[in-house]
Amino acid sequence: MSESQSRIEQKIDISLIKPKNALKKSQLSQDLLVLLRAKIADYPASHNLKCCNEFVLYVCKLIENLIKKSDGIGSKKEFVKDIFRQLFNLTAPELQVLDISIEFLWANGLICAIPISKKGWALIKKKISCFV
Repeated sequence: MSESQSRIEQKIDISLIKPKNALKKSQLSQDLLVLLRAKIADYPASHNLKCCNEFVLYVCKLIENLIKKSDGIGSKKEFVKDIFRQLFNLTAPELQVLDISIEFLWANGLICAIPISKKGWALIKKKISCFV
């Protein structure tokens, strides 16, 4: 595989070609699944995360801050439902409950983007910690 890749890279710069639409959605979905499965492993097995509103809020906030309109992913709510379907193998009634939970969180203003000032402060702290 590396020989093939090196021959292709001699002709073109692969980094200039970016995935779009379905490939980007699939790649983002896989990255999120890996992150969420690691996060789920941190919690005790007795905690049922598929019906935990705090976990739903955590995933919704992640996706709200991760996906931009320019990414062409589509509905963030449908993306959250797809993620939960892949994580927990949800049935149709469970998906309806999830849909209602997401609507409730959105209607009450709990799903929001991280303010730029907070992102900036975190970046400054990160840069300073590199020098110390």
